[in-house]
Amino acid sequence: MNYVAHDCRNTRNGTCNNRWVDKDLTIASTKIPTWKYCRECCEKLGIDFDKQQPSDYRTEEQNERFKVNAEKLVKHKQKH
Repeated sequence: MNYVAHDCRNTRNGTCNNRWVDKDLTIASTKIPTWKYCRECCEKLGIDFDKQQPSDYRTEEQNERFKVNAEKLVKHKQKH
């Protein structure tokens, strides 16, 4: 399992500045992911921190594109 730094989803609107290290569920390569809320914001919003998934914030089209790109990346890494 790979790990990545996460910024809280609320950094987008400037209400939270939390960053933490977590499991890499999106094969992040350059940008720090911001799809997940930090534990403090989850408590405030009544969200279960551990049940958050990247697909919760994407459209079906975005999910399909992500799957295709992830498969390409896996194949590319297997060749090298």
